[in-house]
Amino acid sequence: MAGRVPSTMRAAVVRAFGGPEVVRVATDVPVPRLAPDEVLVRVAAASVSPLDARVRAGYARALYAPMLPLILGRDVSGEVVARGDNARSFPIGAQVFGALSPVQPRGAHAEFVAVTEAHLAPKPTTWTHAQAAAVPFAALTAWRALFTDAHLKKGERLLINGLGSTVGGLAVSLARARGAAAVAGSVGKRSRARVAESLGIENDHMWTYDEKNAHDGSVLKSLAAAATHFAWEPFDVALDLVGDGKNGKNSEKTLARLLRRGQGRLVTAHGDLARLVGEFGVARGAAAASVELARKKVLFRVNEDVSYTWSVMRQDAEAMRRIGEYACEGVLVPPFVETMALADAADAHRATEAGTTPGKIVLEP
Repeated sequence: MAGRVPSTMRAAVVRAFGGPEVVRVATDVPVPRLAPDEVLVRVAAASVSPLDARVRAGYARALYAPMLPLILGRDVSGEVVARGDNARSFPIGAQVFGALSPVQPRGAHAEFVAVTEAHLAPKPTTWTHAQAAAVPFAALTAWRALFTDAHLKKGERLLINGLGSTVGGLAVSLARARGAAAVAGSVGKRSRARVAESLGIENDHMWTYDEKNAHDGSVLKSLAAAATHFAWEPFDVALDLVGDGKNGKNSEKTLARLLRRGQGRLVTAHGDLARLVGEFGVARGAAAASVELARKKVLFRVNEDVSYTWSVMRQDAEAMRRIGEYACEGVLVPPFVETMALADAADAHRATEAGTTPGKIVLEP
């Protein structure tokens, strides 16, 4: 039984940007009202993502500031307890999981959340709510990058910069489900053993940042060096989940040079759209992003003869439906999760920023 829905709830609220200490649990937050196509989900679990931590710290401030106070949390798994007038896909009591829009101001770090029913799927019966809550946003991110932006096809070869991330792991599973011929890429030292075991990536298909390679003890100082050492063939698609900075300096150029000339597609999850919108507002930021993306498209086509694009997660009802089916079929491997109480949301942000958890941190109300 779904039970009676109260008028107020507990939620982790962000009233101003700053450190983890600005995340405070309130006990008198109004339960969301439903739009006609929404359902009310009693939250059983909601992940804390790197995006949540970045938004809380002030990322894309011009975009998110008008939405304050915020309730973060893009992923949810739980039970349908109420339905909007036009919502008919799930009965009361249905166990569901799904992802919220990146710009939804009232997220899942709460006891209840309103979600468009098209953005939900039945929770896999073999997964816990915590496992289910760790998957949707990352899986949709991987789906869009691989299939909408890169058009990955059966028999093609995929290179992933960031195999150890949640998005990277799910991208491996999704690519294999679509019949990718080979998957290789980079992985952090702490993630190598986990990636090899959970995803079955062989040692000679992984490069670990500045670490002696387990295959023969040699030190491979770059992804390009690993490609030469292990005689990797040119790839059809490269997905950059690391970006520039530590362990990712000039990652785009490196990835582009490992792609098949004329046909290779480079997709990065670290484009400048959100940053520019955050700095200049929606209109000016989007215009600046359009110019910058066009410039880089030309640059990579002229210099490397590959296509280039930014990938940004967007809601996709059909993709969420297929992700749910893959999950139920056992095609997707859920990431490792560490659960924490909603009351400890600030500590969950600290742990997420520290990056010491090998997987996702999930809040349970």
